[in-house]
Amino acid sequence: EARLPILGMFPLGDVRLLDPELIRIQDLNRKYLLGLDPDRLLRNYRENAGIHTGIPELSGHERSTGPHGIVRGHYTGHYLSACAMMIASVGDQALKAKADGIVDELAKLQQPNGYLSAQPESVFDELEADPSGRRIPWYVQHKLMAGLLDMYVHAGNEKALEVAKKLGDWVVARTGKIDRELMQKILKREFGGMGEAMANLAAISHDRRYLEAARRFDQEEVLRPLAAGKDNLTQRHGNTVIPKLIAAARLHELTDETHYRDAASFFWRQVALHRSYATGGNTISEHFATPPDVLSKSLGPTTQESCNTYNMLKLTEHVFRWNPDALAGDYYERALYNHILATPHPDNAMPLYFLGLSPGQWKVHFTPNDSFWCCAGTGLENFSKLQHGIYYQHGNRLWVNLFIASELRWKEKGVKVHQKTSFPDEPQTTFLIDPEQPTAFSLHIRIPHWADNPSIEINGEKFGDGLMPGFAALERVWKSGDTVTVRLPMRLHLQPMPDDPNLAAIMYGPLVLAGELGPVSKEKVFSPENKHTRMFDHQPYVEAGRLGLTGVSEPIQKWMEPVAGRSLTFRTNEVGRPHDFTLSPLFRMFEQRYNVYWRLHPESTEDLKRN
Repeated sequence: EARLPILGMFPLGDVRLLDPELIRIQDLNRKYLLGLDPDRLLRNYRENAGIHTGIPELSGHERSTGPHGIVRGHYTGHYLSACAMMIASVGDQALKAKADGIVDELAKLQQPNGYLSAQPESVFDELEADPSGRRIPWYVQHKLMAGLLDMYVHAGNEKALEVAKKLGDWVVARTGKIDRELMQKILKREFGGMGEAMANLAAISHDRRYLEAARRFDQEEVLRPLAAGKDNLTQRHGNTVIPKLIAAARLHELTDETHYRDAASFFWRQVALHRSYATGGNTISEHFATPPDVLSKSLGPTTQESCNTYNMLKLTEHVFRWNPDALAGDYYERALYNHILATPHPDNAMPLYFLGLSPGQWKVHFTPNDSFWCCAGTGLENFSKLQHGIYYQHGNRLWVNLFIASELRWKEKGVKVHQKTSFPDEPQTTFLIDPEQPTAFSLHIRIPHWADNPSIEINGEKFGDGLMPGFAALERVWKSGDTVTVRLPMRLHLQPMPDDPNLAAIMYGPLVLAGELGPVSKEKVFSPENKHTRMFDHQPYVEAGRLGLTGVSEPIQKWMEPVAGRSLTFRTNEVGRPHDFTLSPLFRMFEQRYNVYWRLHPESTEDLKRN
């Protein structure tokens, strides 16, 4: 029997975004989803079935030839997931018709044995014959399976579930023929979240065959040390590993086996707290290239692959639902604002591959019609589910984790909760409680670690004294018109590198502030390639080696001051090298060179630590 996690998630349609900026990103993403040609998305699937259409293929990872073609077919799965979540979020019927049509066409292409892919089944023969080769077909199957399941769960498409079950039957048969030793060798190659997808299929269908197949994707050399509290991640490929722990988290929820939870929880702590930058992002050139807490030498144009943070937020939701503490909530907020929301370009919401940390670089975004890479696919999903992570519930309790203008319909309780805020531009939020009739429940509100002397008022009366980081529990019989105002004053603070206290990012509350180093032309901020960071080698920032801050032993407020008329923007005061700098939130900085980590020259290391 499946055991539910401690906290439940609300359906996407029960949470309506009210934040104008998030609505704008969501709408740009919706328009992009509507504009993509279904025949191009289906092209390689049809070609694999022997149906030659003459339609141009997608580029990037979807090329049918060359080294990148080993994952062709993956983007269609991402597309279905994004469509499903967007349909649930905004109820777009035109998008539903389009996504339903793609599922119908995929169903026609499915083979009698259940196999369905943009690549021939022989690629699995090749993988099993040579597990050390470049083939990673399970990665593609995961994206497709996830897309089909999302179309069922979020968009109510029954045919998608039928296709997923047939594909699941093929997975059961295919993996059932492979002995344990060979399977463990195969699992050294990237296979996405196949374990998670099969576990989700098992939960939906109540078929234990799928659950057992999910377990076959447990990579023992990764999971066992992590379950024992040993960090074995150095030099591993980030986005290969993270989905394995998401699968472990899901399997814990379905089986209640503690080794899965131990592995996922320990991994989360290591990555979120010891292997991530101030932004919440991680890796350089897609890898955990250094030991934990050794990050100062790994700043470059290929830090922070976007796929990694997409998956870390998925894992964080599992960890948070098991144990809703402010540590996990703070990480989710930090990674959401400083990485995920730092990616969509204001003109078209195109995402990007790496959010680099080289001094003086800029953000380079995908192009709408020529950039079908992995992070373009996860970007589609990110911007289709922006209401994720705000509210959770269990029994008679409601948790608020994010301070985002939104409206929750808690149908089981007959309660609406309207969150009114312009956070982070204002350091507070107000909840308007509207139950159909007086209703008793406990409202748990996150008090972040970054908040400076936070406070809560219920109907204008102060609640509690000396609120500490965690969740403040407000328990009462709520009546229509009740209000809760939460004030979360922000302060400037330094986030030093763990292995170099004189190299630090500057933060305001949960936000990473980046130095504004001058504009770049628009033609430099869009690229169809995933190797776009090479341009930084040819166009370096000439003063990169000189950037620093001197005489910063006083509290940071002494040498940074707000810029009048610009929200969340500050200016250094006679401490900048080679000159003073204006700093503003990284998540709002586009078409401009920036700097995140600064070389500090305090009077002493102890003075720096006191800041």
